[in-house]
Amino acid sequence: MKYLLFSFCALMGTMFLISSCNKDDETLCTETTWYQDADGDGLGNPDVSFDSCEQPTGYVDNADDDDDVCSGIVDACGVCDGPGETTWYEDADGDGLGNPDVNQDACDQPTGYVENSDDADDTVAGTVYLIDQSYFNSASLISFQTITAPLEDGTTAECFQITFSSNPVESGPFCPTTIDDVAGMGFYDGATNPGLRVFAEALLNDIEADGYDMVNDDGTVNVDNFTGGMPDPSKSYCLEAAPNDNLQLTFIIPAEPKLATSNNEITEIELVGLSLDGVPVNGNPPSAINGPMMGGGGPPGGSDEINFPSVDPCGGHHDPAGYYHWHLVPEVANQVLEANGITEISCTNIAQTTDTHLFGFAKDGYPIYAYADEPTDVDECGGRTAATADYPNGVYHYVASTTVAPNIPKCLKGVAATNAFSYQ
Repeated sequence: MKYLLFSFCALMGTMFLISSCNKDDETLCTETTWYQDADGDGLGNPDVSFDSCEQPTGYVDNADDDDDVCSGIVDACGVCDGPGETTWYEDADGDGLGNPDVNQDACDQPTGYVENSDDADDTVAGTVYLIDQSYFNSASLISFQTITAPLEDGTTAECFQITFSSNPVESGPFCPTTIDDVAGMGFYDGATNPGLRVFAEALLNDIEADGYDMVNDDGTVNVDNFTGGMPDPSKSYCLEAAPNDNLQLTFIIPAEPKLATSNNEITEIELVGLSLDGVPVNGNPPSAINGPMMGGGGPPGGSDEINFPSVDPCGGHHDPAGYYHWHLVPEVANQVLEANGITEISCTNIAQTTDTHLFGFAKDGYPIYAYADEPTDVDECGGRTAATADYPNGVYHYVASTTVAPNIPKCLKGVAATNAFSYQ
């Protein structure tokens, strides 16, 4: 005789009759009556049955067999001439591979077991790192490997050593050729109208008004690209280093971020991290008055002239060695320009994000994101913990400002590798 257990539950004032399943099930289901098919002909024996949520091996959902006698041998699972029980292997780390030393025989697959015995180490699952090779631009990525490297706190850790080719993105313009041209921009700290300024006539006139000789009598602008030897110390220069596309840039980033005992406050031109294209990201660029000394030129180096680095409208320029690097997170550069009252130029070399975009990674291993709508819950370093499309379970990450220039993280929470960046 079959026995059915019914339970009645009140839901929204309506009574529903629900068949009760095994008490170990987390959710309710409707049980089906299954009939033994001993001879394997697809027809069930009406005299041998039981109720279950799932179809058991050797049973069918009809009772149409009037002669369910197996002419061969019924195996341990009730299947006529069947193979018998399957050997299942424990998969303790959930990687889909079974432990050859821990197994059991059963007709149905037990929870936590698989059919293969291919796991050489079933003790822990493979570590899931925040940084994955697939995130990076394969066109500029040269190598991606794991090493052990010293960290700035004196310890050593597993790190990723990632090498890219230099200058993988479009760049420019930087310095104007004449006073009538509109080019890049710079962080001017002179007496007249200091701030983020476009390299155009208004800025050049202010530079001249502050006593710096950057514009010649014919309207041409003094530009130094670091290829013509020492510049004239009696003149001021807009700096536009020439590119070198034959360099290899190597970054060493901790594979698992390690919180520091105190925040690392980012200093001028300090490496912050890298973009997914392999472009370095640095702290504040040198300004005009306190900018590069150029072997004695530029206050307070003894000369009355300045050497003023220009960055392009996306916030990047070339190092004197020739590699392009950013002082802005460029995916929101146009919002930064607008917030600073700049309308003459815009970032067109890099697509502006309309959502949330993984830009790259800080040198401490945490991601850097560009948000079209900057969140308001960031901490003192500009970071927050939240789910993203890349990290649906949530991750601490830095957020690029859409109003402040530069818009890179103000500080870093983690410990960086001792030699986080090099080039050759």
